[in-house]
Amino acid sequence: MAAAVVMGCQRSVAQGSSAGPRQRHLACFRPLPQAAHTGWLAAASPQHPNKQHVARRPRQLLARGGVRVLAAGGSSSGSGTVLTVPTMLTLVRLTAVPALVAGWYSSAPWAAGACTALFVGASITDWLDGYLARKMNAYSAFGAFLDPVADKLMVATTMILLCTRPLPLGVMAGNAWLLPLLTTVVIGREITMSALREWAAALGPEAHAAVAVSWVGKWKTATQMASLTLLLLAHQGVAAAAGSGGVAVPPAVLQAAGSLGVPLLVVATGLTVWSLALYFNSLWRYF
Repeated sequence: MAAAVVMGCQRSVAQGSSAGPRQRHLACFRPLPQAAHTGWLAAASPQHPNKQHVARRPRQLLARGGVRVLAAGGSSSGSGTVLTVPTMLTLVRLTAVPALVAGWYSSAPWAAGACTALFVGASITDWLDGYLARKMNAYSAFGAFLDPVADKLMVATTMILLCTRPLPLGVMAGNAWLLPLLTTVVIGREITMSALREWAAALGPEAHAAVAVSWVGKWKTATQMASLTLLLLAHQGVAAAAGSGGVAVPPAVLQAAGSLGVPLLVVATGLTVWSLALYFNSLWRYF
């Protein structure tokens, strides 16, 4: 209330010196209209009826911006539970990473197909956990931390594994250096972006909001998932054609996957670099 009195005092003095001393003195203690300090009371008084709405507003704005972080003062999940349904889906995606590595180096006839299925399933859960988090209002600090970690681990691990067995198809034929180069750029970008977001968070909310997930970043993730799925499918077809067993891939599908996978990954890498440049541009005034 003291803040309202001070603000009222400042307003009365600013009105001019035409009033006498007694009128100016009384004006200092005249309460401001309710609308003038409702927001201050809402932030300060635990009994204010609009407190829940005011406290929730920053959380909603951050969620719309693509940054799943908590507003100050509590969990963003309606139940306050750490292991929400979206977070459990993210944990499943995280456990798929070592399973993918094990399947890649397995000699079982079903291994190549299992790797493709694992990656496709992980890609679906990447979309599904975000959808459920929005629908169920089930954001949590743990989920916000874990979701990008699972995404980056899955993409980086898959790209590294693909580098160990160059495909003799499409652009990759005779250009074994191309996939390692793209992998280096993608992983380097993710490391740089992690450091940039940590630095932006230390600068304050405004700088942190400047590195919220953009539409370029979303398209980058989508094209990465699509291109890596095609390359894993091509590997599955090559393995089946070599007589290792497993699910065979029709020759036309195999050729299309091998021919389109790498060019699409080049597009994804271009979006990766572009999104990083946009983030740097947003934070340039802080350097």
